Amino acid sequence: MYKREDNPTPPLWLALIPILVTGLSLGFSVFLYEAEPHFSLLLGAAAAGICAYAWGYEWSDIKDGFKRSISRTAPSLIILLIIGMLISVWIASGIVPALMYMGLNIFVAQWFLPLILFFCCIMALVTGSSWSTIGTIGVAALGVSEGLGIPLHITAGAVVSGSFFGDKLSPMSDTTNITPSVLGVNLYDHIRHMLYTTLPALLITAVIFTIIGLMLDGDSGGNGDIGLYTEGIVENFRLSPWLIIPPIIVITLIVSKVPALPSLFSGVLLGGLAYLALQGGTTGELLSFIHSGYVLESPNEEINELFSRGGMESMYNVVALAMFALIFGGIMNRSGMLHSIVLSITSLITSVGNLTLSVLCTSLLINIFGANQYLAVILPGQMFEECYRTKNLKLKNLTRTLEAGGTLTSPLIPWNSSAVFVYSALGVPVIAYAPYAFLCWITFIVAAVLGYSGISMHRLKEDAEEEECNQ
Repeated sequence: MYKREDNPTPPLWLALIPILVTGLSLGFSVFLYEAEPHFSLLLGAAAAGICAYAWGYEWSDIKDGFKRSISRTAPSLIILLIIGMLISVWIASGIVPALMYMGLNIFVAQWFLPLILFFCCIMALVTGSSWSTIGTIGVAALGVSEGLGIPLHITAGAVVSGSFFGDKLSPMSDTTNITPSVLGVNLYDHIRHMLYTTLPALLITAVIFTIIGLMLDGDSGGNGDIGLYTEGIVENFRLSPWLIIPPIIVITLIVSKVPALPSLFSGVLLGGLAYLALQGGTTGELLSFIHSGYVLESPNEEINELFSRGGMESMYNVVALAMFALIFGGIMNRSGMLHSIVLSITSLITSVGNLTLSVLCTSLLINIFGANQYLAVILPGQMFEECYRTKNLKLKNLTRTLEAGGTLTSPLIPWNSSAVFVYSALGVPVIAYAPYAFLCWITFIVAAVLGYSGISMHRLKEDAEEEECNQ
């Protein structure tokens, strides 16, 4: 057994073994056999534990690593389960069908994509939660999209793009608060500095969706009969103006800075009351689909498929995946193996552009193999802080880059908790919507371009000469 006291940081070859095991397992299971990624991450966690033990860590150290990782994310896992309840209750109560009914009568197919993009931007901005926006407004948007004949994977890309844009610029967002706090950057300085990357990405995204919308003929999905959906909604749900009250109350609570967990749970309770009062359901039925999901039974199979979803059970897969990912990331972090990989990446830094690209790629790498967006901004932030200071760069440049490489890429990675949540909520595979989540990967590119061009890379001393990054 190695004596880690002689060198606390494991060598790169040892740190890459769990990465290699996980990558090969994911390649075979996910891409070759189309299996779920859970076992691959668990296998990678086992490899990480063996490597950490071989380097001299005790089992108590290894266990402490993933226990801390899981404990930090426990509130988010609970929120996942509540969102599963919220989706089923809001469908059964008629809230989501009512929003869809209004949308089908208001939206025009050609302008639907840019409009839903901006609508999700606003909703996520005022609520501070991309997941809440996707789990409520996103679900309704996909129903409208199917009624208008717009391919669901394109609409899902617009929903994800808008939701994550608003989340990034919201002072109520958890990751938007965590990222600057790690480096002592003022929250509003961080948000203002992100405008240099996110606004150009949003404008490009809006133009692309506008072009796509204008190219649609309103029946490209083969289901463009709006009347079919509006009639199905009216036949199966009792619509009422009162149904708009629960969403308004939930949004008001979140805007008033009430924590997401009690705000969303209040939505479950209000939706349950709406179901009992307006849809004439029973308490037993309500409790059943809160756990197992709502299932609509009507003569129209398309309507049934559209409105049969949600429930706490629908999020079990996401929670399990998040747990395995957190175990893997926690062991890699506690044992210093992620640190070893980052140190190797920094050896390639010769300029501000390379530094920016290194941060972006490191955050993406941790997002891929750690499957956790919090880890993807916290760890690289700590690793690259001194390098930014050495190059005379303000740390808000670093926090902006961490968001572009860490938070915004999380819904593009199939086994990441954010991506699995989107799939669970919208029912659209990540590989289908990811190419259309334009804002998420365009922001990554814009951040790299700004790094190499020097535009908006604010310095501690504007007239200081650039220094080399010494490790």
